[in-house]
Amino acid sequence: MNYADSARIKAVLTNCWLLYTENIKEADIVIFDTCSIKQKAEDKITGKFKTIKQNQKIWITWCMIQHNMRNSKLKKEKTKLKIGNFMWSIKTKNPMVIWVSTEEINHMKSSEKTPEIVGINNIFNPIFHNLTQKRKNIELMRRIDDTWFLPLILKKIGYNISYDQTLIHEYEKIIPKNISTSMNTHQKTAYIPIATWCNQFCAYCIVPYARWLEKYFSIDQIVDEAKIHIKNGVEEIVLLGQIVNKHPDFTTIIKKILKLQWLKRLRYTSPYPTYYNKELLDLHTKETKLCPHIHIPLQSWSNNVLKRMFRGYTVEQSKDFINNIKKIKKNISITTDIIVGFPDETEEDFQQTLDLITYGWFDMVYIGIYSPRPGTLAAKNYSDNISREIKRDRRNRLNEVLKDISHKNNEKEIWKNKEILVNKISKWILEGYTDNMKQIIIELKDWELKLKDKIKIGEFIMVKITKAIPFKLYGEIIE
Repeated sequence: MNYADSARIKAVLTNCWLLYTENIKEADIVIFDTCSIKQKAEDKITGKFKTIKQNQKIWITWCMIQHNMRNSKLKKEKTKLKIGNFMWSIKTKNPMVIWVSTEEINHMKSSEKTPEIVGINNIFNPIFHNLTQKRKNIELMRRIDDTWFLPLILKKIGYNISYDQTLIHEYEKIIPKNISTSMNTHQKTAYIPIATWCNQFCAYCIVPYARWLEKYFSIDQIVDEAKIHIKNGVEEIVLLGQIVNKHPDFTTIIKKILKLQWLKRLRYTSPYPTYYNKELLDLHTKETKLCPHIHIPLQSWSNNVLKRMFRGYTVEQSKDFINNIKKIKKNISITTDIIVGFPDETEEDFQQTLDLITYGWFDMVYIGIYSPRPGTLAAKNYSDNISREIKRDRRNRLNEVLKDISHKNNEKEIWKNKEILVNKISKWILEGYTDNMKQIIIELKDWELKLKDKIKIGEFIMVKITKAIPFKLYGEIIE
């Protein structure tokens, strides 16, 4: 989602005639598109501020500031003021942008006729106050939904810019044309949001507080965006949503995009086990473009823990889901997320989760050690009563089981021919990933070095698998 959002920011700013560079040292403005799923993510951002020169401006957007808006003094006051910083939408065609001064905000609050405004860089946001005390070059802090208002915001803070498109005050309708949305350096993959926000309110999760409640995008809008990306050379599309298959038209969206000419691969993330249906699973059997990979964030296999997490499904439902995948007449790679050390997780609860790893026979498990996020239900209601040592021990035990399973799964791939999407090329190494999301490394031999010059990042090439280790495959190029 962050890559998709970054692409939309780039699209608006380049239409303001700003130039984009990947080289931070060359930039006049450095934009941090932040994540708050863990405190570690925020700590990384504040650490990176130290690497930015004082003559470079810093802009911050996304979750790191949005969930902190909950503590806004302005939000707690009884006021007619409608601010755009948190959950409200701005519908007027001529919005007013409020900057940082207390006097300006107080004037707007006392006005008899309060226009609809876009409140940015809110001085009542405690994180803005705290950060600017240390980093004077922090210029702008705004929520991601105000991306369409960047031309107005830039003019407000003194930039002399022009904007060559009509302002449409709906963030999701920004289409990043000819702008890379990929987490890789190539432009063959596009990430398309089909929904934003989340209504699940899992006990440990900050997302609903940072992004607020669910909003689904229309079928036509999603398919039109896919067509634009494909027209611009994209061959792999990834559909995004916090619970992506909860979209009421999800299966229809999948079928329509699969029909698009020149598309080679279609993926989606992250689904929920309770929102799958037979038709969607059947598509995995029949459609070659629909990648044989399902990532399902199960988090635990203890009903006690799942109930305390407010996940909304049971172990039995997870088991049925895994069984249905295994019934598909195609080798589907399954990956998952697991949280260890959730409050009150017993050794018995953890053993049940270990059983999940062997039952699901996952190719990869992304293991997170639980840490409370301020403002979440778990932080408010549960004591973080599992020691760091126990959490790390459980993570390590899970990882050991996973390594063995991953190695055995990968050994089944040896001598198979696979098409990979190349995402990295160095002097002696070429890397890519398969349709079932397995990473392949090619240690280039002398005869392959001649081929390397003809291969570009973002190309699809055929590879024969020659070696397997946990989490990775090795291969050689097929001429």
